Amino acid sequence: MNTFEQSIIEAAQAATPNNTDAEREAARVAATQAVAEIMSSRSGLDRTLALAELLDSYSEHDEQEDD
Repeated sequence: MNTFEQSIIEAAQAATPNNTDAEREAARVAATQAVAEIMSSRSGLDRTLALAELLDSYSEHDEQEDD
């Protein structure tokens, strides 16, 4: 797994509502599955854009909690 993919997983874990170990593990599993799906079904720029969109979705979740 490369650094960008690892960043997505870390963002998913950071975006958990209560930041419990169970939530972080569930987020890690879900993000890993989402990344794997994108990696296996897309290529090139489409893959990069899909990964960026996934990362943004976790960042947006984090921003909403800060409001």
